[in-house]
Amino acid sequence: MQFEKDYFSDRRYKLKEKLVKRHVLEVVKWASKVSNSSLFNGQGKKALDVGCAYGYASKILETLGYETYGVDLSKWGVKRAKMNSDGYFLVCDAQTNFPFRAMTFDLITCFEVLEHLQFPEKAIQNMLEICEGAVICTTPNKAVEKPVRKIMRDFDETHINVKFSSEWEKCIKDTLDYKLLKIETFYDFTAKIADRLLFFKSFKVPNFGLTVRILVRK
Repeated sequence: MQFEKDYFSDRRYKLKEKLVKRHVLEVVKWASKVSNSSLFNGQGKKALDVGCAYGYASKILETLGYETYGVDLSKWGVKRAKMNSDGYFLVCDAQTNFPFRAMTFDLITCFEVLEHLQFPEKAIQNMLEICEGAVICTTPNKAVEKPVRKIMRDFDETHINVKFSSEWEKCIKDTLDYKLLKIETFYDFTAKIADRLLFFKSFKVPNFGLTVRILVRK
């Protein structure tokens, strides 16, 4: 599957900008709380968004003060990201070695990407190698994703590696070195009229939340 223009157009990704940005803010807020750190303060720090797509998450990191970088497999996504953010973007596969030195970034984010990868554990390992702070990921929860997404008519056939939260915990514990690991499932509750977002809030839903959020801190 090529994640180029048709992929994003079919999923009307451009219309999801507000939802993506609120999702990012809620996850960074959660990660700050559980790690007892101020991830909202990016002054003098560097952040990398893995799977940056149109650069929506990168733009949020930029507004938080981070010197922001983004990588994606998609040439189309990277092209759009360069239009939407002042960060630095390049085409790159997270499952291979990143073109960055070890300990380059203070924060690495990876929103809704791992499920597309054949070797997501390798991608997380590569992220940790170039990070001296926190790695934050979100990915669908295998326990509920398929039935719920089909009801919502938002199921993505390119999700080839969806896991339970317990599976993520086991594979990370078995393969990676870290100081702090937090994993939980949650649900983004939204209310909107037409294109106007009226309400957005993330709620922890043990085991059966639609999404898994992962924090790994070195």
